[in-house]
Amino acid sequence: MSDSKPKWSADGSNIPTIDPHTKSKHQIIEKYIENLIYTLYEKTRFGETTFTFIDGFCGGGMYKDGSDEWEGSPIKIIKAVRKAHQKSKRIYSQPLNVKFIFIDSKKSHLSCLKNYSMIKANLGELVDEQPHTFNEGYGDRIEQCEFLQGEFENLVKSCIFTVETRRGHSFFLLDPFGWTDVSMGTIRDLNNLRGSEILYTYMISYIKRFLLERYTTLKSAFEQVLEADGYYEKANLEDTSMGEQCYLRDQTVKLFIERGKSEYVFTFALIPKGESNVLYYLLHLSKNLTALEVIKDCFDLENNLDYQYHYEIYGYGLKTADYYNQNQISLQLNITKDSYEVCMDKLDRDVGGLIRKNPEGISFGEIKKKTMVLNPANRRLYNEYINRYIDDKEIEVWRKDKLLRGKRVKLQKNDIIKLPQKYQISLFYKSKFFTSDS
Repeated sequence: MSDSKPKWSADGSNIPTIDPHTKSKHQIIEKYIENLIYTLYEKTRFGETTFTFIDGFCGGGMYKDGSDEWEGSPIKIIKAVRKAHQKSKRIYSQPLNVKFIFIDSKKSHLSCLKNYSMIKANLGELVDEQPHTFNEGYGDRIEQCEFLQGEFENLVKSCIFTVETRRGHSFFLLDPFGWTDVSMGTIRDLNNLRGSEILYTYMISYIKRFLLERYTTLKSAFEQVLEADGYYEKANLEDTSMGEQCYLRDQTVKLFIERGKSEYVFTFALIPKGESNVLYYLLHLSKNLTALEVIKDCFDLENNLDYQYHYEIYGYGLKTADYYNQNQISLQLNITKDSYEVCMDKLDRDVGGLIRKNPEGISFGEIKKKTMVLNPANRRLYNEYINRYIDDKEIEVWRKDKLLRGKRVKLQKNDIIKLPQKYQISLFYKSKFFTSDS
């Protein structure tokens, strides 16, 4: 990735070339927004109808991609909303009401977005910043764009006011060039909004550069902007081992949970081809379990790392780098097992362990709430894992005080998962489920 910031000319005659990481990031964003709206808007008659999308570093909206052009995040966000609306077919509900706020510090970038990119993408009607109503035969959809020039940090209070006024669900896409462009105070403010979530590009490679000079005059900026004093203290930047990668990722998760007040932090590591060190993380920050479930599905679609299920590289945990470096054997890939079985082993550790600790029952929703950040499993794998032990009659599922006896149960959040009574009273029963230490 180039160290120079991408630049767009006002008339679109000059647009930057897209790199593979940015393409992957755009595909995640597009699929995630489509799935999020479909999940929250379509799921019931009383689903969410109001959404606000804020792209805090939107750029000019178009890139060079070989001999072709590649649509940037503003256009992909709008098109993802439209695709989700069409997919939902909620003709009986209130209109889907969506506002898009696009922010960039450069006037030429916003001019390119409005006068070139949106026109090419057949979205020119939205450039006037007025509400527009669309109906393609599956219910009304109201769309409105707002274009703001300035630094995101200086405009965030206005965005928060808009979100609070509109209510509903909000999504902040924060893709800054460096770590100084978004403060931890802003992350806290966004996390405190009801129904809000953040997808934030966190340049861990820049953090590494700073850590090499952590005791210089830059220290105060690091502490004031990122509030990272006390974090990354044991980092050894000359060490590129797996243990050190684990430590940097764990400290990042800890930082955004403790200082950023995020309830759920889930990450997608972007690693340059041919290297093992992470260039940057996409951090998904939210207080909403459904949002976490949806983002895991989308991250899974874009993953191409063979060690996806070697979760400690970017998994949740606060152990030190020394711990990992001293236990390298436990971090090696088990090449005798496929990814599916490795993931099932991790669910034995997390989900199975929780069920064993609550033999008289725990809800499926509570299981997901307590364990989904601990492993790479998505919703489908959670269902498959529980059904594996239902089939073996080693756990039971109760719904509204009735035992579910069918095969391949589609689990609901209020279902109670418990051990059969004969296992509740036996401390000596031996099976993989009851003895797993994976």
